[in-house]
Amino acid sequence: MHRLLVFSALILLAGPNHLNGWGEPMHHAITTAALDSLPAWQQDYLKAIREVFIRRYVLIPDIAGLPENRAELGRFTVLPNGDQFTHLPYERPHNIYQMRYYFEKTLESWRSGQVDEGARYAGCLLHFLEDSGSPSHTFPMDNQLTLLKDFLETPPAFRDRPLHGLVENGTAQIALRGYRPRLLGTGSEEALGNLVERLNVEVRNARAQLIPILEGVFHGSDSAMESGRARAGVVDAQVAADALYTLLSMAQNRFDPEQRKQLETCDVSSLTPLEAIHQSYFPQFAFFSDPYFGYPTRDGILEKGEEKRPLILNVMKDGHIVREVFEHGLGLGTHARVTYALSPNVYDRFECLVGLHAELGVAGKVAYRIYVDGEAVFHSGVILGGDPAQKVSLDVYGKSELSMETESRNDKKGANYVVIAAPVLHKAQTAPKQGLTY
Repeated sequence: MHRLLVFSALILLAGPNHLNGWGEPMHHAITTAALDSLPAWQQDYLKAIREVFIRRYVLIPDIAGLPENRAELGRFTVLPNGDQFTHLPYERPHNIYQMRYYFEKTLESWRSGQVDEGARYAGCLLHFLEDSGSPSHTFPMDNQLTLLKDFLETPPAFRDRPLHGLVENGTAQIALRGYRPRLLGTGSEEALGNLVERLNVEVRNARAQLIPILEGVFHGSDSAMESGRARAGVVDAQVAADALYTLLSMAQNRFDPEQRKQLETCDVSSLTPLEAIHQSYFPQFAFFSDPYFGYPTRDGILEKGEEKRPLILNVMKDGHIVREVFEHGLGLGTHARVTYALSPNVYDRFECLVGLHAELGVAGKVAYRIYVDGEAVFHSGVILGGDPAQKVSLDVYGKSELSMETESRNDKKGANYVVIAAPVLHKAQTAPKQGLTY
């Protein structure tokens, strides 16, 4: 907490032109694109406050500290625990705490008919989401991007200059071109959990634009800079649209049946592992595994660490072992651990199949464990190549973390090609009403 308070103080001292993410034109463009993608009934709900929402409320975290705005807007940038609003993804608990506060306050206001008040809280939520997708805010622990100068050939004119503002200050055309906002949940906890995952997606997308934008800066190419900002801004607008769409759907208790049905299950392999988040936001954290180094491979497995191959398991059907190809899952080796955050009281069951790859793992010999909130709840025993996959079905209701770990039982290296196939969370159908506290 001490680090967070110091960090927040540095942001306040730096002033609005240094560390506060996208500039005003980009916030306007991103928010406008998000609003334009909403269905007609939601646009009608926000129609009366649309312009003030775009021009003022989404900028509250940037302007609340100005003398002329403190009395009116100052309360919106102080969290209940006393922390100041932060403009970039920080430690995961703080990110969730901050998003939870603004999400729930927006929902509370809109459910009680306070459209303008809710829009102010929604503006702060969108500001955080949009700033988190600003490329300048996504390089781990280096807000002025100084380390990038060691990786890029930097012209003399830029060697001593902070790069943050050069990356984010500017304009870009943002168009979602028929994007249909996603319903993130029908309850607050579910929606917040999925919004965190959308945050992970936009952060990694924004990071991919850093070098192209900087190359444009170094070579004086306006088109390169604008294209990179647009690629980041489009995903920012999509995430902002998802948040608004979900909030308004929940506030009015009006859900699209198809999207509601899609939320009944969650493909775990589509989520960002906590290990990858630690790697992304903080110093090195990696998987070291056999038969290849690196993260578990999504929806495939790497033969010799090079060629992506389909996920294939031996499965038992009608008393016979047959080979089955799986579209979704993880391919990994042994001495690997992958962890996912769960939304408590949203899902009640986790299921998957686990075994050695039917072709690559014939000579494998492994064991597999699952931990829920740090407690071992499943152990496969020794699995040999050729064994049928084991089916896992576990109660996870009320739990907040799921870890899967593979262990070698082999005397030789190079054959432990483990497959975790069809890992799915099932939404609880009779859960208590989901709510949030902060």
